Amino acid sequence: MIPADINLTDITKDLADDGVAIGSLDSEYPGLSDALSGVIDNARSGGFGELRFVFLDSAPAVAADQRDVAQDLLDATGADTLILRSPAGGAVVSGEHSRAAIESAQVDLFGNPDLVAGTQIFVDDLTRATVPWQGINIGMAAVVLVAVLVTVITLRSRIS
Repeated sequence: MIPADINLTDITKDLADDGVAIGSLDSEYPGLSDALSGVIDNARSGGFGELRFVFLDSAPAVAADQRDVAQDLLDATGADTLILRSPAGGAVVSGEHSRAAIESAQVDLFGNPDLVAGTQIFVDDLTRATVPWQGINIGMAAVVLVAVLVTVITLRSRIS
């Protein structure tokens, strides 16, 4: 559920400029928006996909509402991934990256008080080459299947 004090329309308009909407942090920390925008540009050029970053000035009363806000903003912006931070945590939603990969990478994101560095580490973690376990498992299963078939055919030919 989207809390009444969060104006998704205003946040979406702010995101349209440079992919960053950081509320009051923009005036408190000059240059923060530009630094985050740089991370977003680097993510795009590095094959991460379209990234958006939102900081809410106050956290919703219900922590799960952060994910709802993030999902609605992701849908409204057409981004591939949206990072939402607040004073009480945050949420990451993506149509591009797996939930498991996000949950693994978001530990460094939410544990880092430096929004720029945390976001860059998050992007780096998700774009780093990973072991393609699914492909390896399918390949191993195919090898085992071929070995079983060869064994069965060999045993049948000896019996005949």
